[in-house]
Amino acid sequence: MSTALAHEILRDEPGFKSCMLGNLAIARGALEAGVGLATCYPGTPASEVGDTIAHIANDAGIKFEYSVNEKVAVEIAFAASLAGTRCLCSMKHLGLGYAGDPISTMPYVGVEGGLVIVSAGDPGCITSPNEQDQRHLSRFLYYPILDPATPHDALAMTRFGFALSEETKLPVVLRPTTRVCHTSGMVECGPLPAEKRPISFTKDPARHVPIPINARRMRQELMQRYARAEELLSRSEFFPRTGTGRHGVIASGVGYAYASQAIDDLGIADRVSLLQIGAYPIPVAILEGFLESVESILVVEELTPFVEECVTLAAFRSERRIPIYGKTSRHFPLAGEYDPDIVEDALREYVDLPKQKRKPAALPDLPPRPPVLCPGCPHRASFSHIRTVFGKKTVYCNDIGCYTLGYGEPLHSCDTLLCMGSSISQASALARVTGERTVAYLGDSTFFHSGLPPLANAVQAADKITVVILNNFVTAMTGFQPSIAGRADAPHMAAGEGSRPEKPTATKNLSLEQAVRGLGVTEIYSINQFDERSTLEALRLAGNGDGVNVIICNSPCVVHEKRLGIYEPRSPFHIDPEICVQCSACVRFVGCPSIYVSEGEFFIDQDLCEGCGLCAHVCTHGAIRR
Repeated sequence: MSTALAHEILRDEPGFKSCMLGNLAIARGALEAGVGLATCYPGTPASEVGDTIAHIANDAGIKFEYSVNEKVAVEIAFAASLAGTRCLCSMKHLGLGYAGDPISTMPYVGVEGGLVIVSAGDPGCITSPNEQDQRHLSRFLYYPILDPATPHDALAMTRFGFALSEETKLPVVLRPTTRVCHTSGMVECGPLPAEKRPISFTKDPARHVPIPINARRMRQELMQRYARAEELLSRSEFFPRTGTGRHGVIASGVGYAYASQAIDDLGIADRVSLLQIGAYPIPVAILEGFLESVESILVVEELTPFVEECVTLAAFRSERRIPIYGKTSRHFPLAGEYDPDIVEDALREYVDLPKQKRKPAALPDLPPRPPVLCPGCPHRASFSHIRTVFGKKTVYCNDIGCYTLGYGEPLHSCDTLLCMGSSISQASALARVTGERTVAYLGDSTFFHSGLPPLANAVQAADKITVVILNNFVTAMTGFQPSIAGRADAPHMAAGEGSRPEKPTATKNLSLEQAVRGLGVTEIYSINQFDERSTLEALRLAGNGDGVNVIICNSPCVVHEKRLGIYEPRSPFHIDPEICVQCSACVRFVGCPSIYVSEGEFFIDQDLCEGCGLCAHVCTHGAIRR
């Protein structure tokens, strides 16, 4: 993050306006609310929330941590809230599921200081293996949920969320989606608090310990606090209504922004009444009032028909028999994210306007460009050497992170993928039922996130697996956040391009080898995968081993070291055209983006090549050299 941008986040001039990324607006809203502690586990599209606070935490007097996983992040924030601290915890939608155990009981116990959990959704699976609609937690676990449509909403709702949390003693979920997180928009900022809140923990076991006798009482109190949340939301600014037409449109999240734009573009503001649903539970009085004023309703919302079902139920209970359209009527798809064209087309159909004929964009016939590992990435060397030793028939179970890019050609190092830490569990199961040794890949951050329990499970079952921990000393894919297994002597960047190098936020860097040994693994190989000879020797020993063994591949992320200014460049390689026989082994086995083909000849881009030498190892003709 640039110094100017950090200053903008900390600027204490009430009323000033700024164009902010949605995630930065969330951070600003937390500052205005007087947040005292923030935790996170990085995950796109939410990463910039935690990264921004990490960068300004010292200047703002905020306690901050990159937690080892989302469950721990939530538990840290919740416990601090019991002492009266206003706390923010951020993650992506998958992380909220990982934290499912504590978040199920937190509403029972209740908070003292406001607690806002940012759980960013990803309709369309842009950076995720699934879609989730966190709005169902409102009815499932009795969470008030705020659903911003714009960066302005994101700031205002974050700020409001802390007060709502304290008034109801309930944790509050803020649910931005990808397009809100990563869209910039104008926001109007409020004042920053001048005084620190008093912090102290008051002992009250009957309040804080949900054993059954207390939990049953808490359950009854929870209903009252949830009803109070609905009452407070009914008086909030998050259900604005525009227009007086008899065609009703109810929209939530980014769907509201698209609907508002489409109504203006089509010039039908006089025919349509538009209601934004910005929070849950939806106050019944707001729905009933809107139902009385219109003759039909179109519901605009991504993912599940959550609002549509609420509107249908409210219409039934109020005996308002009018048509309600949305996903059930197939005006909108059930899956994927919306865009302005999808919403406009549905509005045209709803108000009986001619369907827009759109010409497909004239695009050149471009080759596919799947995501690939960066030039010089140490993971490429790991995949290549392991495939050489273990062969094509071995099952490779992969995990969430940069190493997921081992999928497909030419690396062929990803046969299964599920969730954080699951590579070990899946490798164990497949080895157990097939009798064949399997390989599990995961990274250093992922190992401490959720790899410890499945490794312990594999050890006690003596499963025939080789666990490969790809340690590049940083949490690279989500934005280069510090890793608990990172190098203690290396600085890191707190957030964004252009950050100044800072000391690691972790107070202690943990040893992967000691952690693995502590779980009962006795056969451990700690290697530098760019040392081909020792790497292949260790891999052969592991392949012939008994039970569980672990290979730790230690080599830093090249991109991260460049950003920090501590990278020691190596001379790039080139292909000698006099020796090259165009066998394409360098492309077929390595897949480095620095290698390209032009008019039938093979070349290495000298600006992209990081001099790792992997291509030279696979060239049997000696055509690739420095």
